[in-house]
Amino acid sequence: MTTTPDPLGPTVGCPLGRRCGACGGSQRLAVASYQTPVGVFCATVCRACVAAGAAPPIRSWGQACERVGAHRQHLGLDLDQMAALLQAEHQEGSG
Repeated sequence: MTTTPDPLGPTVGCPLGRRCGACGGSQRLAVASYQTPVGVFCATVCRACVAAGAAPPIRSWGQACERVGAHRQHLGLDLDQMAALLQAEHQEGSG
């Protein structure tokens, strides 16, 4: 377990929406991040969905790329920087 913040997790630049991206609820909302094969994206979710492990649906590769691209902008990263952080995280987890 690490005490350092997740470099790909939500940041102050990630917008908080009015509805949960997973269930559509509007209570106890927060911003969370989710990993896809193309990178990490942020989404507004309710705490119940976070606790249940329910992620907002991604309906296409194009949508996944758009959401990852938006989150990269929130983090101030380019694609290579995000890929390097994901690679480092993967190596740390398998070591």
